[in-house]
Amino acid sequence: MSNYLAIATVTIALRDLLQDAALSAVAGAVVTTQQPEQVQATGQNKAGINISLYQVSPNPDWVNVDLPTRNGNGSLMQRPLTGLDLHYLLSFYGSDMEMEPQRLLGSTIMYLHAQPFLPFAAIQHAVDNTGYLAQSDLLQQTERVKFSPLNLSLEELSKLWSVFYQIPYTLSVAYRASVIIIEASEEITQTKPVLQPVIKVTPEGTAS
Repeated sequence: MSNYLAIATVTIALRDLLQDAALSAVAGAVVTTQQPEQVQATGQNKAGINISLYQVSPNPDWVNVDLPTRNGNGSLMQRPLTGLDLHYLLSFYGSDMEMEPQRLLGSTIMYLHAQPFLPFAAIQHAVDNTGYLAQSDLLQQTERVKFSPLNLSLEELSKLWSVFYQIPYTLSVAYRASVIIIEASEEITQTKPVLQPVIKVTPEGTAS
C-alpha cells in the first residue's frame, strides 16, 4: 500500500514520462502540470503538453475491501485504505501551422499504449528528484498503476472543458490511472495474548 503522497507521485512520474514523448515529437516541448487557465495565462503558443488532474473517483473493486476496520469497542483492528482512480486531462499546445499539437498527441498516445503501466524506475525518479515526495512509498504498492484512455464523446469533452472559466478548447484527451491504494498511517491496536487459558465447566439444566 502507499501513503497520501501517492497521487502527487503518479502525477509527477507521468509528467516525467511524457517529457520524453514530447521531445521525441517536437524539439524543445515542455510538459507541465498546471490548470488549463494557467496555461492560457502564460501563453499556449509554446509547444508542450499539460497534465491536469480533474477528477478522483473510488475504484469499484476496492470500495469495501477493508470493512470493518474497527472492533465493537472502536479500537482500530486494521489500517483503513481506499482505492482510487485518477482522471487526467492531457492538453496539447504549439503551432498549428506546424501541427505541433497533433504531433504531440500522436506521440503521447503511442507512448502510453506501448507502456501502459507506470514503471518502477519512473516512480523512483520522481521520488528521488522531488523534495516534497521524499516520503512517498508508492513503490511498495502491490498493484501496478495502469494508464488507460477514456472514451469521452464530444459532448462529454465539451462539458469537461466548460468547467474551466472562459478557457477556449484545445486539442486534448483524457486518461485514467488505476489503481492508487492509499493506506492510513494510524497505529493498529494490538490485542493482548492469552497468558493462561481458563476452562469452566457448568452443569446443564435438567428438564422438568
